[in-house]
Amino acid sequence: MTAPFRHELTVTFGECDPAGVVYYPRYFDWFHRAMEAWFDQGLGFPYHQVLQQHGFPSVRAEADYKAPCRMGERVTVELGVGRLGNASVVLELTVRGSQGELKATGKVVVVVIRMDPGGAEHFKLRPLPPDLREAMARWQVDGG
Repeated sequence: MTAPFRHELTVTFGECDPAGVVYYPRYFDWFHRAMEAWFDQGLGFPYHQVLQQHGFPSVRAEADYKAPCRMGERVTVELGVGRLGNASVVLELTVRGSQGELKATGKVVVVVIRMDPGGAEHFKLRPLPPDLREAMARWQVDGG
């Protein structure tokens, strides 16, 4: 992997709690938004098109919070692939402030399922397609 995929965000009022800092579950939304952008911009597979055949639901998610993010702040979510399984992908995520300071780290495990509404295989696990596997492998972090 050269560098992690980067997705920039500006913290909005609706993402903050009464203390004026980002409410903790919002980080998981940021992780997912970064993944969607990664498909579009990093992998070259528009997420809305991929979803016509394949789904990528999260089956495990975790985060460690290091420093608060506040309304109006610019943050960057960095994404890399920790591990590529047969039908799963481990995403390693980092949230950084505008000066590169560490705000949070996370890990999300997604599995690959068949999207075929009405079909017998709808929502069934399936292997990661070779073209997506090859594109994702370019973002693999050391040791992944």
